[in-house]
Amino acid sequence: MKPQWKYNYDYAQCMVMKLKMADPDKARLGKSKVLMTFEQALDFIKKVDAITQGIPKIYYLVGWQYLGHDDKYPDFFEVNEALKREQDATAYDSFRWLCETAKQYHSVVSVHINFNDAYDNAPSFDDFVRARALIRKKNGQPHAIEKYNGRACYKTCLKAYRESGLFKRQIDRFVELFPFIAETGTIHVDNFQCYKNFSPAVSIREMQDARRKMIAYVHEKGMDITSEFTYKETEDLHNRPIFGLPREHHRSAPMDTVGFIPMTWWCNRQTKKELVEVPPQVYCGGMFREKRYEKILYGNMHGEDILTTDNAHWAEDFLHQFATLQVPYHFLCAHKRLAIDGFGGNLHCTLSDGIESFGKTQTIAQNGVVRKEGDPLLLPLVQKKGQYIAYSKNGDNRTWNIPEAVGSAAQVYAITENGNAFINTLPIRNGALTLQIEPRQALLVVTEEA
Repeated sequence: MKPQWKYNYDYAQCMVMKLKMADPDKARLGKSKVLMTFEQALDFIKKVDAITQGIPKIYYLVGWQYLGHDDKYPDFFEVNEALKREQDATAYDSFRWLCETAKQYHSVVSVHINFNDAYDNAPSFDDFVRARALIRKKNGQPHAIEKYNGRACYKTCLKAYRESGLFKRQIDRFVELFPFIAETGTIHVDNFQCYKNFSPAVSIREMQDARRKMIAYVHEKGMDITSEFTYKETEDLHNRPIFGLPREHHRSAPMDTVGFIPMTWWCNRQTKKELVEVPPQVYCGGMFREKRYEKILYGNMHGEDILTTDNAHWAEDFLHQFATLQVPYHFLCAHKRLAIDGFGGNLHCTLSDGIESFGKTQTIAQNGVVRKEGDPLLLPLVQKKGQYIAYSKNGDNRTWNIPEAVGSAAQVYAITENGNAFINTLPIRNGALTLQIEPRQALLVVTEEA
């Protein structure tokens, strides 16, 4: 299976994360509750680059616009002034500074936006009403399906949004205002679901067709779209969640945006067959919401829950997820999935090059050689030839087999947010390395091949 066009990134080999910047302040109307400034974001980006050994990273900023997250959609044309640096004239200047400076740390900074939600405080809201580009009830009135930040949240009718010319207008204006974001080649579009319109009647299928055309137009502007989860809407899907339950798509329906959206935060609702037949280079997930699949395929850490200004232990927490989730995920994504067998917690994934991943024991083996056993691991950092990540939550002392290693010695470094600290040089004898790992310690192991 191939994508509809060439993506700008191999999302299966990038770290794709979010940074939560701000929310509208409910206690102070018209103010922003700042969670992280642009300057603080760069400090995290620098330190994360040190931890991750300079592998490619993409960050989507949440709440970079207006007063913060979910404010004034479907517009996304003003930078949140509360996030600016003191030395800059405007928040726009600070935003551009962050995007440019982050490149020094192997990091792309882009935006988290929304094409689906509409609030009546958005400058363009009346345009959407006149164009009948909002989901309407049977009585012809716009339908406020949800509520965020204390405001009614309407949904856009994707078909009318596109056909009215409003979508082209919004995207063209965004690219003109933020050329440095367009140049990143990627944006995150949150909650890009399809809803059924009742006046005039527009089916889910028509909405899905409009969504694919919207994605194609963004692609024409040079940008990939990543999104929230796997979209599998069917005609009987209710617009509003029933009895307060999540609005759940049908697992048995086809993946509507496969080949159009390369990556989502949640790689969910997929069948075993789809997980095998759709390679991660075509569609991959940040995390597998079904934990049974996360135990054999791992996932791309979100970062947003760890990288916060009030988390004094963020580096330790980040190291743990990077080593136990991100590194195994990249390792497995570099190999072709051949089969997923078993049920529940006993799932087993077979991949090319003799690799097996066992859900019950959280073991990864290659041609019978154990690379990860429960928590302890020594796995290749696939973006860096001859480099390995070792980690143990509780501490570990054992001999690891690394038959592919070249040379007779390895340099061992402790990984920290301030850079790698050399520990010692250890011998590699007959393709084996004896390694002691302290509790919650992550090590970089560099062989002579590097």
